[in-house]
Amino acid sequence: MLFSPDVLMPSGPPPQAVLDQRWLWQVLLLFLGTTFALRLIGLDIAGALLSGLMLCFGVIMTRDGMQEIAKYALVYAVLCGLNFFFDILPLITELGGRVSRTTEPVTATTDESGVQQTTYTLTTKTTPFFDMAQGFVYNIQSLAMIMSPICMALGVYLSITAHNEIQRHAPALFEDDFGPDFRAQNVAAVAGAVGAGVPPPARANAGAGATLRANGGAAGSSSGRSGPTPRDTFEHFQGQGYKL
Repeated sequence: MLFSPDVLMPSGPPPQAVLDQRWLWQVLLLFLGTTFALRLIGLDIAGALLSGLMLCFGVIMTRDGMQEIAKYALVYAVLCGLNFFFDILPLITELGGRVSRTTEPVTATTDESGVQQTTYTLTTKTTPFFDMAQGFVYNIQSLAMIMSPICMALGVYLSITAHNEIQRHAPALFEDDFGPDFRAQNVAAVAGAVGAGVPPPARANAGAGATLRANGGAAGSSSGRSGPTPRDTFEHFQGQGYKL
């Protein structure tokens, strides 16, 4: 049987513990907006799009009293985790200095057979992570590389915390349909059946069988008074037996 997310996830405002972290969600949105602007200034269009999408997703989750957070908290945690993984790797490799490589042609020659040969020079340059001599855009890119993993790590923490808290306070499935004592009644019924030595299904079947046997016996006794039973009309074989 399949259930939609609206059935499996509780509706309405989240628990108070999640609402108490609303200011942290506001800090996360502020950091994501800052990262989006920094990446846009640093001409990192792909990174700016990712930061913008996570910002919009966070706004949707936190609006209207955070009523939508139950549906998207786990998905948001997974997305933030993936972004953190792909952001932290280049940051670790370039914290000791950002490496840039340039390739320039040096000479171009043509041999006797008409084959042209071009010689290139590959220049590798390592610069500090922050260097004012490299210009404004260079330092903005470095700052964005630090801000993005911080945002994603905070997003993972807040999303997982909210998801666990919501699941801990979520009512049991079908409790709204059968009443708050539905689970307690089931537990009591199973405990009573096990204490009697008969599993619940077998106990129910045994009760039904006893009722049928009682009814059948009563019918049989009444029918015995009105006419012969199959036992009375049974006749033994009177012929000669043969061995096959």
